[in-house]
Amino acid sequence: MSKNIKKGLQGTLFCLIIIAFIIIGNMDFTPKVKIDNERFDEDYPNVDKNNVFSYVTGSEVYSILKNGSAIIFMGFPSNAWSGYYAKILNDTAKQSGIDSILYYDFYDDRTNKNATYQSIVVKLSRYLPMLDEGRQNIYAPTLLLVKNGEVVAYDNETAINTGNISPEEYWSNLKVGLKMSNLKMMFSSYLTN
Repeated sequence: MSKNIKKGLQGTLFCLIIIAFIIIGNMDFTPKVKIDNERFDEDYPNVDKNNVFSYVTGSEVYSILKNGSAIIFMGFPSNAWSGYYAKILNDTAKQSGIDSILYYDFYDDRTNKNATYQSIVVKLSRYLPMLDEGRQNIYAPTLLLVKNGEVVAYDNETAINTGNISPEEYWSNLKVGLKMSNLKMMFSSYLTN
């Protein structure tokens, strides 16, 4: 290969490397983290992107139950009742001036019976139903209003249903209206105390 061709190829290769560095240098490599309300919208399609939910872990829930204050919604996406409740909860929160509700998807923790989940069950034992075999669990959907580590309101109206009624049948316009009124009173009391 002649010296001029070799220099030309080296020059071209050098320019291509410089161009590649410029292109790569201008690329955005930050991971695309979904904002909680977008993630919640994907998990619960009947609740829009403009929602009040923020994801928390079991450890964060336990910490709030020890000495914190928050509104906590506990459920999981594969539970149809959670989706209906989340929609009612979101709509009511917005109307009541609540801009943040913490969301704890406890399904994996309950399935694995991890220590944090078990600690939450112990903290909530006075509210949870006792099964025939003497065991307690959190059921979806459940709502907690916690002030300074004390549960000031607890709602699990549709967490344990007897009979063969679907969420679509259960949540008539009348029941949605009654639930929204009840939640508004809970939120009002929570905000004023």
